[in-house]
Amino acid sequence: MPLLTNDPKATDPVYINLQKDLPWLEPPDLARRHVEALYTETFEILDKKFIQQCKHDFHACYAEMYFAAALQRRSGHKLSHPSDKGPDFFIPKLNAWVEVVSLTDGEDGNPNTIPKAVSGEVNRYPEDQVILRMCNAFETKSKKLAQDVFKGLIKENEPVVICISGGGLEERIPMYHEGGYPQIVKALLPVGDLKLWFGRENKKLLSQEYKYRESIRKIKKDGDLWIGTEVFLNSESSHISAVIYSWANAANPYSEKNWGNDFYLVHNPYATNPLPAGFANCGVEYTVEFGDESFEIKTTVY
Repeated sequence: MPLLTNDPKATDPVYINLQKDLPWLEPPDLARRHVEALYTETFEILDKKFIQQCKHDFHACYAEMYFAAALQRRSGHKLSHPSDKGPDFFIPKLNAWVEVVSLTDGEDGNPNTIPKAVSGEVNRYPEDQVILRMCNAFETKSKKLAQDVFKGLIKENEPVVICISGGGLEERIPMYHEGGYPQIVKALLPVGDLKLWFGRENKKLLSQEYKYRESIRKIKKDGDLWIGTEVFLNSESSHISAVIYSWANAANPYSEKNWGNDFYLVHNPYATNPLPAGFANCGVEYTVEFGDESFEIKTTVY
């Protein structure tokens, strides 16, 4: 039975539009084929209410399918779904849990909302707004997962991965210079602006380093808030082993062999239950190494 059906009760515009051919794709029904391939790969491990939920919250449902399919096909992990009460998926090989969350742009009129690009104008990449959306999603899920540990749904010795999807964002693709760091790294670790040091005489680049940014400003009418970006350097997040960000969406589908190429995986250096480097085996992976008075972020591309 297909996931996408022409149901008049469906309210999600993306779900409804996927019933049509998309002229910019070749073939035009490629998006539908992609979604059905993900569903075929994952339908046995999805919530009982998934089919109905998909008609009203498609991006969130797509994110669950895509992360699960990529972790199974590209990473080689068999996933299960023990219960609708706890996290979304379990990876027996790693004895680890996976929780998925899908980002939104935010409410119209809010200065912290990711703005829509204006055609014909030069648009600045809204990095602060993107990072704030990531921080909010992480904090919400981190608290929920801490409760799952307290309730016994997650054992204290089991690793936990939060998978964050930006596929539904106005600015879903990370923007950063060569050798720099994507926004998900800056949401979890205190990575600020890049500083370059040049020789006064020969004008050659001597060294470079990033400023330490422990928080990011959230604009509020009754006084701005400063949202912490050191979450992977404190004990409050030690129950989270890693975070994976993906910008995939149905309208711009990856071929099956490339599922997970868009992953940005950040390991928590203070995780109570760390996961091994390379466990996802796709995308870009970030690990942290500490020095006497600094830390270095190591990048591995798969």
